[in-house]
Amino acid sequence: MPMKKILLKFLTITVEESSPEDMEHALRVATAVLLVEIARADFVVEPVERQRLRELLEQQFQLSASDLDAVLEEAEADADRLVSIQHITRLMNEYYDHAMKRRVIEMMWQLVYADGEKSHYEEHLIRQVADLLYLSQGEFIQARHLAETDDGQA
Repeated sequence: MPMKKILLKFLTITVEESSPEDMEHALRVATAVLLVEIARADFVVEPVERQRLRELLEQQFQLSASDLDAVLEEAEADADRLVSIQHITRLMNEYYDHAMKRRVIEMMWQLVYADGEKSHYEEHLIRQVADLLYLSQGEFIQARHLAETDDGQA
């Protein structure tokens, strides 16, 4: 279990034994870190992207405004320190089922299309995350097509 403790510490959780609530919070922050990273991937975070990021997290996790603010604050701080997304994807692989990992990729694509433009940096990052989450090329493409057809508003 040392890897779990390292990951939890990385995700700003400092507890000796993680409770289910702590783990849920860590997974929410991990998901938010990936969304923050995709918003930053093209080097410009548009207001529409910031708003869409909030909407996606709020919808996925049914967060109150104050809980959402706390998750985003931690996620942005963690993203600033992020050396490798492998820390994040390891945690997700351990605790998220396949459907939730697909949902993370879908949310990343929805955020990409929030500003109406897709950069190759964004696509590369999502492809890397999808690979690390053991999702197929078909799932990667399907998630992109869903976001494209819904204009990121799914």
